[in-house]
Amino acid sequence: MTDRSKFYVADGVDIEAIKDNDQRERVASLILAMNHGEISLQTLLQRYSSSVKGEKVLNNDYWDIPIVLLEMIGSPNREEVNASISELLDHIDNIEAKLRNHRHDTTKTYSAKPEF
Repeated sequence: MTDRSKFYVADGVDIEAIKDNDQRERVASLILAMNHGEISLQTLLQRYSSSVKGEKVLNNDYWDIPIVLLEMIGSPNREEVNASISELLDHIDNIEAKLRNHRHDTTKTYSAKPEF
C-alpha cells in the first residue's frame, strides 16, 4: 500500500474555503475587477511581485493573488484532484497485487509475459 498523504492537494485553495471574511472580500473584488477588465493580468503579477521583499511580506496581495489566479485559470478544485489521485493510486495498487500474485502462484505454468 502506498503512503497517499503526500500526494493530496492542500485545503484552502477554493475561494469558498477562505475563512477570513476580509480576505474573501479582497479576493472577490480582485476577481470582479479582472472579469470587468479593470485590472490586467500583468498588473496583477506586478502587484504580486511587489508584495514581498526578501522574506518580508509587505501586503495582502501575497496571499490573495494566487487564489485569484487559480480561479481565473479554472484549475480543478481540490476534491476533483484528490479523487483522481486516489483512483490512480488504487489502479497502481491493483497492478502491484497482480504482479505479486503472478510471481507467487505455483499452481499455473506460465510461458509468456504477464498480461494486464
